[in-house]
Amino acid sequence: MDPLEMAQQTTNGAAALMDGLKPEDLARPTPCEGWDVRALINHMIGVNARFAAAVSREGTPPDASADLVGDDPAASYRAAAQKTMAVFRAPGALDKTFRLGVFFVDQLQHAWDLAQALGRSYTLDPALATAALEMSRQGIGPDRRGPGKPFGDEVPCSEDAPIQDRLAAFLGRQPRDESS
Repeated sequence: MDPLEMAQQTTNGAAALMDGLKPEDLARPTPCEGWDVRALINHMIGVNARFAAAVSREGTPPDASADLVGDDPAASYRAAAQKTMAVFRAPGALDKTFRLGVFFVDQLQHAWDLAQALGRSYTLDPALATAALEMSRQGIGPDRRGPGKPFGDEVPCSEDAPIQDRLAAFLGRQPRDESS
């Protein structure tokens, strides 16, 4: 699958999850330690803005403590994602050195995190989840796991579990038990 199409499909899915959020939803806890839904969406918007600034070499990325969510999380996310995807599609953008896979995995896993926090059923496209797991296995070693690091320890998960569960477990999340 084309990396730009994977990123586009991922940001579209994340934006759709944000549609219809209520103010009280923003305070729900997420699978990301210390983040509620508002902080998670803020991170996702910030990642978009930082990648757009880095690839375009224009503008200043937002400060990590800035509130980027505003009053309409879905609109704020869509605007950031649309700008980022436009920057990625600009002539020569993919010739520059940056990690599109990091962006893609971040947004895909956080869409799953958001769905978990909201109690919504959300099935990741198996091709996207497979690509994300392969990229993650190549790029995430023990040096990037543990307290104060980007990823928690890998959570045990059956090799025959759905691919999105295996991705979540590899990235340190407890896969959701759909049977309960």
